[in-house]
Amino acid sequence: MLGLPRSSYYHAAAPPSRRDDHLAAPVDRIFHENRSRYGYRRIARELMHRGLDCGGHAVRRIMRRQGLRALQPRHFVPRTSDGKASRPSPNLLAGAPPPEACDRVWAGDITFIPCIGGWLYLAVVIDLFSRKIIGWKLACRMDGTLVAGALEQAIRSRHSHGTIFHSDRGSQYSSSCFREVLRREGFRQSMSGRANPYDNATTESFIGTLKSELPIGKAPFKSLAEAERELFAYIDAYYNSRRLHSSLGYRSPCQFEAASATAT
Repeated sequence: MLGLPRSSYYHAAAPPSRRDDHLAAPVDRIFHENRSRYGYRRIARELMHRGLDCGGHAVRRIMRRQGLRALQPRHFVPRTSDGKASRPSPNLLAGAPPPEACDRVWAGDITFIPCIGGWLYLAVVIDLFSRKIIGWKLACRMDGTLVAGALEQAIRSRHSHGTIFHSDRGSQYSSSCFREVLRREGFRQSMSGRANPYDNATTESFIGTLKSELPIGKAPFKSLAEAERELFAYIDAYYNSRRLHSSLGYRSPCQFEAASATAT
């Protein structure tokens, strides 16, 4: 009468399996440990890391039955600045293969962070090989000292001589104080082509992930100090160390770097 196959009825009427009951608690625990940031694919991988073999379809079924819904990422549309950079640097990444080791190519970008007292500005530096955020700085002004501060933080913990530093054409990246750090440390500067946001898409993708998962924008931070604490907890304690990245074979940036160092 309903025009449905008999199997549909039995599938809908079937009670949850004992296996689902056994995995319900670990799925719930991983979901809340990651503050609703993990969907069924990442939860399935995390279960495997913990020695529990479970496919993605089973995890999705368990999440649906438990009413667990992950934060939905924003639609990612990369943007870039055709900027006001004086004497823009050439694009050294055009046509080049992806980096094959850490500290070959770093990239930077800036984003706005809402605060009750006014906008804050976050500059980040990312290693394009491992996707690890290796430097960041938050400030009340968006100028050359902001991006130079993020770069200085990265330099203190990494080997940088001969590294390419890539960014869009924002004026901050052509400022004298920023270019002085590049010159002093032996960087080669690279900038995106005009009207080509995909040249810096990896860094902008991180910013989209940050704003979806923190999440930034639902409620402004009360102060610069509070914003710094929350960003440290997300970037250093979670994103770099624990968050599984599908592009890294479902490993965190720190795990990916450690595995790469062992392989070499």
